[in-house]
Amino acid sequence: MQVSDEKLRQILLERERLQNPPQSTEKATGVGIARFIVSCNDVRAVLDLAKEVLITVNNHSTQNWPSLDEWSNVLPSQFVDGFLPEPTEKEREKQIQNWGGLSYEEKLTEASNDNKWTLSSWLSWLEPDEREWFWWNAVLFDAPLNNSHFIIEVTALDSPFMSGALKWLFKACGAEEVISEDDL
Repeated sequence: MQVSDEKLRQILLERERLQNPPQSTEKATGVGIARFIVSCNDVRAVLDLAKEVLITVNNHSTQNWPSLDEWSNVLPSQFVDGFLPEPTEKEREKQIQNWGGLSYEEKLTEASNDNKWTLSSWLSWLEPDEREWFWWNAVLFDAPLNNSHFIIEVTALDSPFMSGALKWLFKACGAEEVISEDDL
């Protein structure tokens, strides 16, 4: 698996930030920080599962990329169970043909769609050389009774970037809604 130097650098920086949040004085990598508001019933459960998934993906990003079956076994079942069944070969060919006919702007719109995803389509956006965003931080609200919202911050390599896989990460972890700060 060949990964560009910049993406490998971002993967290694993300690995550190998943374990230790950045200092408030730390300068963002990429083109800057994008923020998303995540609404859910249990902030800690959703955030912990999302981080577990990203840590697993990140750890495999510097090795041979696992097969779909291997991913199904190494990712938490609670997460994997949130995906649609995989399409048949004929359905996949039609999807590829339709995708190829879209302009970049249409692909941005389609990729920001937060309808249910298949595991293979989600993983395709997390492959090391396809990544456009990387974990920066999670900001929890200080109110003791607010256990229903938090902010996720990612550093992006392009602006705008295809955020659908990011949104689906949290949806598959139990979030009810994920809204980009730019959409407010």
